[in-house]
Amino acid sequence: MSKYIGIFRAESEKYTKELSDSLLALEKDPENIEQMNTMFRTAHTFKGMASTMGFKEIVELTHEMENLIDRLRTRELILNSSLIDILFKCLDALEELVENVCRDRVNGSEGRKTDTDNTCEPYPDVREVLKTLKAVNDLPKIVCPQKKEDDLLAVKMKDNQEKDNQKGKISENENKARKVEKVLKYVHETETEVNETKTEDNETEIEVNKIEKIFFEFEKEGKISAFPKSKFKVKNIQSSRISTEQLDKLMNLAGELVINRSRIHELIGNLKSKELELALSEYYKLTRELQEEVIEARMLPLDQITHVYPRMIRDLARAQNKEINFIIKGKEIKLDRTILEEIGDSLVHLLRNAVDHGIELPEKRAELGKKETGTIVVTALRQENFALIKIEDDGRGIDTEEIRKVALEKGMVSKEEAEQLQEREAMQLIFAPGFSTASRVTDISGRGIGMDVVKNRIERLGGSVKVESKPGSGSSFELKLPLTIALYQAMLIKVEKERYAIPFTNIVKNIEIRAEEVRHIKEEEVIIINKKVLPLLRLQKLFQLPVQKAVQKKENISVVIVEKAGQEIGIIVDELLGKQEVIVKNFKSKLLDNTRGFAGATIMGDGDVVLIIDVNSL
Repeated sequence: MSKYIGIFRAESEKYTKELSDSLLALEKDPENIEQMNTMFRTAHTFKGMASTMGFKEIVELTHEMENLIDRLRTRELILNSSLIDILFKCLDALEELVENVCRDRVNGSEGRKTDTDNTCEPYPDVREVLKTLKAVNDLPKIVCPQKKEDDLLAVKMKDNQEKDNQKGKISENENKARKVEKVLKYVHETETEVNETKTEDNETEIEVNKIEKIFFEFEKEGKISAFPKSKFKVKNIQSSRISTEQLDKLMNLAGELVINRSRIHELIGNLKSKELELALSEYYKLTRELQEEVIEARMLPLDQITHVYPRMIRDLARAQNKEINFIIKGKEIKLDRTILEEIGDSLVHLLRNAVDHGIELPEKRAELGKKETGTIVVTALRQENFALIKIEDDGRGIDTEEIRKVALEKGMVSKEEAEQLQEREAMQLIFAPGFSTASRVTDISGRGIGMDVVKNRIERLGGSVKVESKPGSGSSFELKLPLTIALYQAMLIKVEKERYAIPFTNIVKNIEIRAEEVRHIKEEEVIIINKKVLPLLRLQKLFQLPVQKAVQKKENISVVIVEKAGQEIGIIVDELLGKQEVIVKNFKSKLLDNTRGFAGATIMGDGDVVLIIDVNSL
């Protein structure tokens, strides 16, 4: 839980401020029931947070605070200056505890060990406040008039007065006289009932509002120790909230700074000045650090979206009478918040399908020799500049023969095409729009809307989806995602007169081949690498670029091997220009909505716009 210390500390500051504000308001208006309820809810929430973090010391203190506030709001005790002081001391102690236990946790300690049952024993000031709180909570119940009864009486008198006035039966003076009579009668009855307490000498004393006397007696008997002095100091602000719009704007400005940096580098490239080179080097370092900090601020752990999945799986499993063990690994892996927002629904689709299509009923699993409880595992890994999220189950798996049959029935492929489909190609048909092998439509799946949405969303983010399955053993879906969509590393290439960028997340490797190694299969260019056929794609032909005249035919050809969903192809380029950090600019114009083959554009140091190739759509 140590990774949540910062969040806990920030939330603690917010709640202690709320408690302090409510106390100050109650000091001016002790009968304000709304402030009482606010304090009670805040103390209860604080206790829940501390319990989640495992901070027993804070739980003990907030629990006693909660008890005292509850007695005050239910009028078992009357709020006065002494109780206000005690509650303020509680806030001081609470702030001290938060600081101490957070520091201990960061330093690797799970809390200070004590030989007593009192978890606050190592903190003297806190111990004294806690002792006082417990003593106050042991005070006998004092029956007090409920404020809501006062309010009810006032409302009734007001209603009666309005009715009487409307009927014209009672004059204004008579109304006033009746009102005074009712109030005096009510006050007399409640004072007689509430404020009379018997002493040992059977003498009546009115001590309800003088709780200070009881504290004085407790202090004489040693039940309450002297309060520690308040330590007022301005605290360091641990965290600050910032809107996502501000983060987006900050990221855009950082991107523009990087572009400007490249532009300056281009302009002074021919100048020979050591001072200028040193200044540019420092400028590069600072912009790089700024850029990394902004990107880090946009990153959120995967747990931000996966924390709701265990409950979802549990409910789905119960609805289908299945037993499922759900495991999440690597939920601390961080991704850009935009990517997290986009993949949330995609992960839900995959998990729901794993429950509905994958995991069998317990009796069926027993017949197959499996454990009656199925297993679904979500694993997140970080590899270089991208993240992998795997969803695996040990269910029935995907039957490619059934996929071919369904695709043929739905008219997605012809009979000849279905027979010629390889296992990997047949598996990809599950991502076709409207494809579903479910025999019936349920509220979970069966309509064929989901897998195509998953594929489109992941690819739109610059990622890819890979599926592997073995009938009877289970399935595995692997999502390959960039860590951030705002900025990433790319390989700059040149085709004819144009420059393009290919994201490194799609690149497997670069190779040089001889022109005579290129072969043809069904009029398509391929090469043989490691006894495997690799299809080739010429961007010049695909993008219909004009061929330059008087260009000598090269003996060697540069090929960038890229991968999508487990399938590799080779992209033939004229020249490799090297690695480049690119700031992604999305197409916002409606005129470019249907543009295929490009994920966006970036601006180079010389001011040229370079298109970023979307490998998934080639």
